[in-house]
Order: sequence, then C-alpha cells, then structure tokens
Amino acid sequence: MKFLKKLFPSIKIFLYFTIPFLVFACSSAKKEVKETPFEPEKTLLQAESLMERGFYEDARKVLEEIRTKDASLQYSILAKLRIADTYFDDGSYEEAVVEYESFLSAYPSHKYASYAQYKLAMSFFRQITTVDVSYSAAQRAMQEFEKLQRTYPRNPYMEVTESRIAACRRILAEYEFYVGSFYFKKGAYGAAAQRFDGLLKNFPDSVKESETLYYLGLSYENMGQREKAVNTLTALIEKFPAIKLSSDAKELISSLKEKK
Repeated sequence: MKFLKKLFPSIKIFLYFTIPFLVFACSSAKKEVKETPFEPEKTLLQAESLMERGFYEDARKVLEEIRTKDASLQYSILAKLRIADTYFDDGSYEEAVVEYESFLSAYPSHKYASYAQYKLAMSFFRQITTVDVSYSAAQRAMQEFEKLQRTYPRNPYMEVTESRIAACRRILAEYEFYVGSFYFKKGAYGAAAQRFDGLLKNFPDSVKESETLYYLGLSYENMGQREKAVNTLTALIEKFPAIKLSSDAKELISSLKEKK
C-alpha cells in the first residue's frame, strides 16, 4: 500500500500530460480518414487514358463510378456515352448498340446526340461481313444512317454517311441477287423473278442491274412469259449495249421470236 501511495502522484502527473496528447492524436486521426471530394473531371481523364491504352473493361469500371457519384450529371452523361464507346472500340458491337440506344433514348437533344446516332449506325455497319449473312446488319445500318440525316441534318458526318448508305444499298442489292440466283438455280423461276424484280425496283442503278435484267428475262422465258422476257431483255440491251450479256440477250430474243 505504501508503494502505491508513493506511486499514485507520479501516475497523476503522467496522465495529466498524456491524456491531452492522446485526445489530440485521436482527433488528428479522424481528420486524416476524412474522404476527399470526388473529382469527376479528373476521374474521366483517367478513364480516357485507360481507353487509349486498350483497357476497356477497367475504363468501364471508372466510368460507372462517375455515373454513380457525379451529382451534377454533367460528367455522368458523358460517362454514359463513353461506356458505349468502350464497347464499340473493343469490337463488342451488339453491346455498343444497346448503350447508344439507351443514351439516345435518355438524351435525344444532347449536343453529342448526333455523334451517338452515328456510332449506333456504325455499330451495325461494322457487323456486315459476307453478303449471304449480312442483310439484317446492312438494313439496320442504312436505316440508322438515314435517321442521322433526318434527325440531325447539321451533323458533321454527312459526307461519310452518304458513302455508308451507298455501301449498305450495294450489300442489300447483292443479297437480293444472291437469293434470286439461288431460286433460279433450283428451278423456282417464279420466286426468282419476284426477287429480281424487287431488286430492280428497290435498288435502281445497282452494280447488279445488268445481271438482274438478264436473269429476270431468263426467269420469264422459263415461266413461258415470252413477252415479259423480250421486254426485259430489250431493256438490258438498250441500257448496256456493249456488254456480253446484251449479246446473249439478242440471241435469246431471236430464238423466242422464232418460236412464235
């Protein structure tokens, strides 16, 4: 007990000087763990850097963070658009379509809406491969490019859009010819004639026009519709007088007239 009594004044003195220091240290620690304010602009630049280096999945994570934390919505909207771009740049065009459509649905009048519409059309355009499997992609791409011209007539992509539409029309015409030729080879001349006739009406002046006229004439001839065959083959000769198919058409017309 005597020992404790002797020791007690020393403890009091120790605590007197130590407790304020501990309180100060604890308060300083609290200040140190305080969260720093979210900086959306700086975070967006980080995402852009990741995209430039091809780290698209990591970039999406950063962009999603902006979407959830940016209360002003200024950078949140841009992040939504750039998420679509990460899918496009990564070659994930189906996912890009979903994101661009979502952006346009939410912000149709945004200053970058024409850009989103262009990239939506390009997402379909990039899915075009061979003629036999690309009809749907080419058709949607053409529709979205035409929508871009109608909805945003002052868009900066007008010149390239015209060439893209022409390319889509060529693909669609080639597909119609491909299907028509398939029916023709199978001896289904009625179905072939329907395809060839539709091609001429829907895609005038296509690269397949001369061949289409020739095989449409042959289809009519095989169906026993000689007058239609002669008229179609004559149209071929008049429009493309110098090509070999026109020479063949002349011979066929002569043989049809001899059969009368």
